[in-house]
Amino acid sequence: MTPCVISSVSRVLASALVFASLSLVAGAQNRFASTVVNFAPGPNGNPSFADPARALGGPRGGGISGGSLDIVVLGIGGSLTLGFDVTIVDGPGADFTVSENGFSFAAPNEIFAEVAFVEVSTNGVDFARFPTRYAGPLGPLPPFGTSPMGTFSGLVGGLPGVANVVTNTVDPFDPVVSGGDSFDLAELSSHPLVTGGLVDLNDVNYVRIVDCQEGVHVDSFGALIWDHGGATSSADIDAVSVIHYSGGVSQSGPIVDLSIDAQGYLVLELGDANGVLDLDLATLATSIDLQPASFNVIRSLLRLQQRTATSVILRSKLPIVGSGLQMALGISVKDQAGNVSADQVILPG
Repeated sequence: MTPCVISSVSRVLASALVFASLSLVAGAQNRFASTVVNFAPGPNGNPSFADPARALGGPRGGGISGGSLDIVVLGIGGSLTLGFDVTIVDGPGADFTVSENGFSFAAPNEIFAEVAFVEVSTNGVDFARFPTRYAGPLGPLPPFGTSPMGTFSGLVGGLPGVANVVTNTVDPFDPVVSGGDSFDLAELSSHPLVTGGLVDLNDVNYVRIVDCQEGVHVDSFGALIWDHGGATSSADIDAVSVIHYSGGVSQSGPIVDLSIDAQGYLVLELGDANGVLDLDLATLATSIDLQPASFNVIRSLLRLQQRTATSVILRSKLPIVGSGLQMALGISVKDQAGNVSADQVILPG
């Protein structure tokens, strides 16, 4: 073998080793679903979108008015269980986002929705389902119609996907802009599997998505759930994006936590371990139905409930539940070091 050939082979091998090393590093920090653990499709799926691997990797949203085509169709009552390279943990605010392919073709704050339940597990056997709320009509919705974006809470499919890791630079880990439905593991803190020690909210390794059969399944309050897919259609899953993972949560970062309390009031906590003065309020960002909005629109609904050196808690002046105020609300903020926290909540009207 001539020296030039040896040199060429050496360069190829060196390049391959470098590429492999980079791949291992990148894989270790892959914050999207990386493994299909189980796929149990229901009837009436779509053969063109039957590959569950379509749910791996980053979201490929089509924007508010265009659904993603990088999807797997669950089929009626079908389920998909996904694994990750990172461990999902309970950080401040939203912990992960599930992207479906809902889209708007009427008013910009309305969506064609086919929804599914979301569950998490530590061991891959015991799954805790997120609490849900359906805030739509009590009977069937028009097939291929639309509903306000605040209609479905705790379900995936109620919001369109905007972030697309191929075609745009929208941050898939920021629920203020990313689209998709975001989930806060803290909402499961009183779930029997969590209190019983079978699901550890700081050691979540699996996410399972289960198609919701309209007019059959009920929400956490016993109401029948209806969507726009009709009795013969099902949810379509694009991606799962991990916001908080083991080793990736700053202990001194900011806190944004949106919730609806047991009395139906909206609660917003803004905080920082280094003190509220460490928050860079110039970076405070708000979205309503994924559209940029002034925080003052929401601030006018709130009153100060508690203030400490490290946090401010605001609570709505009146109950949000039953108020008619129906929307998807997202809020994010950075601290002086540039760390960011964000959360999303559905106001059910």
